[in-house]
Amino acid sequence: MTENIKKITIVLVSYNSSKKIKKFIKQIPIVTPIMIVDNSNDIGLIKNFRRKKNVKIFFKKNLGYGSSINFASKRVKTPYFFVVQPDVTGINKSALIKFYNYAKKINDKFSVMGPHFLDAPKKGHYQTSLTHKIMKIHNVHGSTIFFNKKVFNKNKGFDENIFLYWEETDYTKRAMKNGFSAYQLNIVKVKHEKGKAVEVKSQEDKDKLKNLYSWHFIWSKFYYFKKHYGKILAITYFIPIIIRTLIRIFIYKMTNNSKLIKYECRWDGLKSSILNRKSSMRLTDIPIKLKIY
Repeated sequence: MTENIKKITIVLVSYNSSKKIKKFIKQIPIVTPIMIVDNSNDIGLIKNFRRKKNVKIFFKKNLGYGSSINFASKRVKTPYFFVVQPDVTGINKSALIKFYNYAKKINDKFSVMGPHFLDAPKKGHYQTSLTHKIMKIHNVHGSTIFFNKKVFNKNKGFDENIFLYWEETDYTKRAMKNGFSAYQLNIVKVKHEKGKAVEVKSQEDKDKLKNLYSWHFIWSKFYYFKKHYGKILAITYFIPIIIRTLIRIFIYKMTNNSKLIKYECRWDGLKSSILNRKSSMRLTDIPIKLKIY
């Protein structure tokens, strides 16, 4: 069993996440390789992990989550790699063994495998039935993804036009067209402290981060629909979203509601994606008050 978990590399993408990573790594056996790709020049990582022989740290320019995973995959030397966000609990030796064993049971013919989330919201995060140990699923959650490196490379990895969100959905759809299914491994159960991977110092930064997420989520969602279904169908699908967003902006502006910034960000992200602009918004670009009319 110990030999098998040596064949899996844990990949962690860090953005001011050294404290969370330090806690997460305690769950991982010392024989399992760990690769940290940092996008924030967090020197705390060196301080915390320089003496750990199974941990490698790479610092790179922040070009997005998918870019970091592609960067890591080119340096992974094991047949499998497991992308996990450090605010996920439940990934340990037992979980790694189960993922490895089931990868072999399905003859490595999978695009991705993911665990069962005990705290998944009812809306927007589909979970298969716990009555089955493993089931096919249309997509897995991006916070915890088990990859076969050969299959990942064959399907050309993540689309680096996407900075954040929907990159795993895009990858899974492309891989499915090539005959590789996604699976949920229900015998591995995890919890995800959503949004806790990035450490912020102030409420102002926390608010800016939420607004940044809102911008990128809608940009990436439209990009995904445009890429796979065409721009006309994508716009048709998004018409109700556009109308609701603009109505809320109008109402929140008239009532001086604090939610205004969130929906201004959402509209700006969607407009940028419709106009084929790059996914360029960064945390430093998010002001406290936006004027984008």
